[in-house]
Amino acid sequence: MTIWLAILFFVLGTILLVKAADWLVEHAAMLAEGLGVPHMVVGLTIVAFGTSAPELAAGIGASLRTTDADPMVNQLALGAVIGSNIANIALILAVGAMLFPIVSQRSVRTKELPLMLLVMAAGCATMLGGSIGRVEGGLLLAGVFLYTYDAYAAARRGKLVAMVEPHHEEQIERELSKQHTPRWWVRHMVMVIVGVIGLAGGAELLVRGSITIAEALGVPQMVIGLTLVAVGTSLPEVATTISAARKKHTEILLGNIIGSNVFNTLCVLGASALVRPITVERGTLTVDAPVMMGFGAAAWLMAVTRKHIGRVEGALLLAAYAGYVAWVVLSAR
Repeated sequence: MTIWLAILFFVLGTILLVKAADWLVEHAAMLAEGLGVPHMVVGLTIVAFGTSAPELAAGIGASLRTTDADPMVNQLALGAVIGSNIANIALILAVGAMLFPIVSQRSVRTKELPLMLLVMAAGCATMLGGSIGRVEGGLLLAGVFLYTYDAYAAARRGKLVAMVEPHHEEQIERELSKQHTPRWWVRHMVMVIVGVIGLAGGAELLVRGSITIAEALGVPQMVIGLTLVAVGTSLPEVATTISAARKKHTEILLGNIIGSNVFNTLCVLGASALVRPITVERGTLTVDAPVMMGFGAAAWLMAVTRKHIGRVEGALLLAAYAGYVAWVVLSAR
């Protein structure tokens, strides 16, 4: 495969992943609402999972392509998780804060952000042995169910706002005002299936393109995962951020970022390691994982000390992210 074809594969794969995730979230949410599932639960589960679906598809795709002859391919999965978590905070949250200051509620400061930090710390702990095995992957994946149950229980107690993307919320409301005919059910079920197939196809294109680009440039899979794949698969969060910031739905914005980081760590990393154990390089343990935790801690401290994340904080996070990406690319370890 030529480098230009690889770049085309990467771009098409990223576009397909993002669009397929949008189809999956939108139509699965409508089916859930049609079945009488509360809007809150839809937001906390389907939408939160949907924004992490590109990372999940890319991670599992990379693990499936990993062989004994080329055991480092699923470094893409690890890089995508760490890189996406960093980008969610230092790029997406930063851009949202610069568009409109984000005020944090008490529950976000005392529970949601600390829980995100705890989950990311657990993910880092699984790396300490130099690899993330199937046992660790299974434990992380089990955490998804505990997190979802806790979110559902909190929603039932009325202590959380609905973390539903604004454009999905409006579309759901319009669709639910229509009569649920058999054709309505079939159309949304077909689109859910199309979304799943699109995710698989997009992941295959993105992973194949990424591997060829990495080989052509002579850089490790981890670097491609931390940069190109991480930013590319974070595009759903970018769209949500711009939409939420413009409509001043800052709690939705912050909630989706927290939920995405939790799902990335528990679901994407867990499922990828369950398919194929992931080798963890020393640079990941000494630099990338601590940077991820540092950005998470910085966001929490900003929310706690000032009760909001404003334009100045957003600019600082964005500048730090630009410096980190530049270091990753230039070092190309």
